[in-house]
Amino acid sequence: MALCFWEKSWKSSLFVNNLNLNSMQSNNSLFLCRPKRNIMLQRIQSLYLFIAIVLNLLVFVFDLAQVTGSGVSSPFTIYGFSNAEGEKLYSTVLLAIIATLSILFSLIVTFSFKKRQLQIKLSKLNLFVQVGFVVAIFLLVDQAISDVYPNGEAIAEFGIGSFVSILPLLFIYLAVRGIKKDEALVRAADRIR
Repeated sequence: MALCFWEKSWKSSLFVNNLNLNSMQSNNSLFLCRPKRNIMLQRIQSLYLFIAIVLNLLVFVFDLAQVTGSGVSSPFTIYGFSNAEGEKLYSTVLLAIIATLSILFSLIVTFSFKKRQLQIKLSKLNLFVQVGFVVAIFLLVDQAISDVYPNGEAIAEFGIGSFVSILPLLFIYLAVRGIKKDEALVRAADRIR
């Protein structure tokens, strides 16, 4: 008895099911099944969200700023501000949480393609979170310098991580536009019916 057929399209599966089922039942054949996946990764907004995820992950790799004070230069990363010996002077775990939240929103939006209204709302929320993330970077670097160097003798040079954190705003915005175009297309098709 045939348990499953390799389905290339609904027409070929109907053909296999109707015409060849009797001959296959006599052999007790077993055919491989292709798992049915409903993942729409071919849409342009999925690509935009994937790029936003990658850019947000790069923020974990690069330094946000290089702080120079008292003749010593120290990196300011997403986890905080450390001195040259690696001792944590100022912790910014909040930045890591916000970046992770933005990544999670992008993933949820990517895989909830059947619910376009939810996608639009979550993408707008993700845009808000990303703006908060960028603003928090610049505010926390300034706050860390004023806390660690109260006399104000330190200078911060913002690094590539700070500028990479701005780019996901563009791609999330483009994803929102793509989702809205899909929604308009579906509504137009519904009106025709």
